[in-house]
Amino acid sequence: PEHHDRGLRASTSVLVVAGDLLQKAPADPEDDILMRALRDFNIAKIVKVDEVVFFGLLGDLFPGREPATQVDLEVEAAVEKAIKQVDLWADPVFVRKCVQLDELLAIRHCVFVMGPPGAFKSECWKMLGLAYGIKDPNNPVKIVDINPKVMLTQDLYGYINMATREWKDGLLSNIMRALSQIPDEKPKWILLDGDLDANWIESMNSTMDDNRLLTLASNERIPLKTHMRMIFEIRDLKHATPA
Repeated sequence: PEHHDRGLRASTSVLVVAGDLLQKAPADPEDDILMRALRDFNIAKIVKVDEVVFFGLLGDLFPGREPATQVDLEVEAAVEKAIKQVDLWADPVFVRKCVQLDELLAIRHCVFVMGPPGAFKSECWKMLGLAYGIKDPNNPVKIVDINPKVMLTQDLYGYINMATREWKDGLLSNIMRALSQIPDEKPKWILLDGDLDANWIESMNSTMDDNRLLTLASNERIPLKTHMRMIFEIRDLKHATPA
């Protein structure tokens, strides 16, 4: 289906989560830690109709085990405050989704927020960004939101003018370079809010993998630094390539 993630990066992320849980609670049984990593990290990616199959598989792998879910209560409280601050309703499902996005951003530098229109995708990252500022007023999130579909791919990444051999900088490359050159390490998010297609997303491969580099046609490499995140707000993966 169009919403499933079959990449090996998902396996790496589960191992990272499991390692983090093991460091925090070295005395816990390893089966509980691995099950918690598989369950809590992947539940944010699974649609309701697939949960029965997912939990059935987990039950077969870890019979009789049901470790408690660990939630960052500080982030959850900050999200609830942020929602009330803008006069929205703090629905438990909405709050949980915001916390799940925070959990994903903690271990992945590129995250996809998917769903049909009206599925509170935008409000989810907006409320989480506001919650970061409430939790730590000295480290507010700087968010730059652009739509990659409103321009040609060459205008997004930049291109070499064949007549003059001059480099023409692109919007995304300009924003990413500017953010990476800011000397502080406060969180910075680049939001790409637009439908996915193979034209513009293919050039993001080296940014999304562990290289964390945007490679341009001019041979310049712009790093996505450790305090920077890239969030893709899209409807589905219908037009994405396997890469």
